[in-house]
Amino acid sequence: MQFPCGISSKNEKAVAIRNGWVGFWTSGRWSEPSSIVEFVEALNASLESKTLIKWKPTNWIEHSKFGIGQVSEIREDKLDIDFLNHGRRTILKSTELKPSAGPSPAFKFTRATGMSRMDRLPRRPPLDFDRLVSCFIRRFPDGFEGQDFHDAERRFKQDAAGVLKDKLGKEAFESLLRDGRYTEVGEIAKHVLRSTNLVFRIEKVKFAGALDNVTNHERFAKALYNLLYGSTEMEGRFTTFCSLLSEIGASKWSVATCYQFLASDGKWMFMKPTVMKCMAESLKVSLNYKTEPNWFTYSKLQELADRVDLELQSRKLTPHSRIDVQGFIWASIGIEEGTYGKAE
Repeated sequence: MQFPCGISSKNEKAVAIRNGWVGFWTSGRWSEPSSIVEFVEALNASLESKTLIKWKPTNWIEHSKFGIGQVSEIREDKLDIDFLNHGRRTILKSTELKPSAGPSPAFKFTRATGMSRMDRLPRRPPLDFDRLVSCFIRRFPDGFEGQDFHDAERRFKQDAAGVLKDKLGKEAFESLLRDGRYTEVGEIAKHVLRSTNLVFRIEKVKFAGALDNVTNHERFAKALYNLLYGSTEMEGRFTTFCSLLSEIGASKWSVATCYQFLASDGKWMFMKPTVMKCMAESLKVSLNYKTEPNWFTYSKLQELADRVDLELQSRKLTPHSRIDVQGFIWASIGIEEGTYGKAE
């Protein structure tokens, strides 16, 4: 039997539009769809299977830059991959990868390259807070009073906060809502996100894509207004905003915490999961971190920010605002790990 679209196996599934003929291969046979709805559903399933590959440990893949590699571990939104010529790398699941084949069926990585994270070396002890302070002072000798800290960590956040307060201050925001200018609210929100390095580029793109859907404009605008200016307790407002982000496919801690962080000059702390978990360990504070944004973890984040602020002041370092506290956390851990100032 000749199969359209290069299909040659009974186990494969495909859809085709060819010379005006449509159909799909399933359950070991070709058949014409009973309706256009059935065909569209089959087409969507086929496309999804091509774009959303769920990699598993031991799968061989090909990366456009690093070449052939084998998936070692899967961690939340990341993959640990052992590459033949580039060693172990950690990349985002959303990175475009192609299925590949290993060098040979019997091939195995050497222990130094292919060990699991647990076997490779013992768990690194928690960072020491005093060491983090030393790292910070070494990079910023004048602490929070120095122009270098202002330029590197404070200025762009204050600028973004200024735009947010100017364009989406309470009165301005209410005027936009009264006039039904929901799309404009979304554009301002995207601009604020783009103007900082608080959110990873891929998360900015995903968020912008969600707001490109016109059906999300009004819902997002009203949820953001409620988050920033609602009259109820923050717990309910934050939970409602997180639910909206989940529904539109933009549920990330960075997006869920960025706007109130800027609008409150850092009073409501911003969550960058990796660095906040490290900071919590350095002070032996329980963050109760969960991947999905939630109030309990968020409330623990505020407690962590309070503690960091107190520890800094006890060492004669006085943040100008909680924006500076976040800047200290981000900078000190990046400096200690050798990643500070490097592109994401």
